[in-house]
Amino acid sequence: MGKPLNLDSLKPGAAVTLVVNECPLVENHVQTIERLMRQDPDMKRGLKKGQHDRMQRLVVRSRGGRPWEKRELSSKIVRCEKGAKWSMTYFPQIANDLASVARYLGQA
Repeated sequence: MGKPLNLDSLKPGAAVTLVVNECPLVENHVQTIERLMRQDPDMKRGLKKGQHDRMQRLVVRSRGGRPWEKRELSSKIVRCEKGAKWSMTYFPQIANDLASVARYLGQA
């Protein structure tokens, strides 16, 4: 897919485009990659819009004499699949997350 991920070449504040070369089997690694994918501005925008729409459709009922909110489940915007591609800004706080899943990722 892409060239291997080299963490030493990444500078803070630089725009990075990453690709999932291989889907991990361990659920913790899948969750880490999905969390990194949510850093993409387009995906952030979609998640925020979905949250706003869910709050517009919120159903409030009376249950036990007090308001009870029936909340919708959020949609899965990001999926850890082979070939998934996203862009984000690199910052040092996510270096450990990137290092833990670097074998599954590559740079586009």
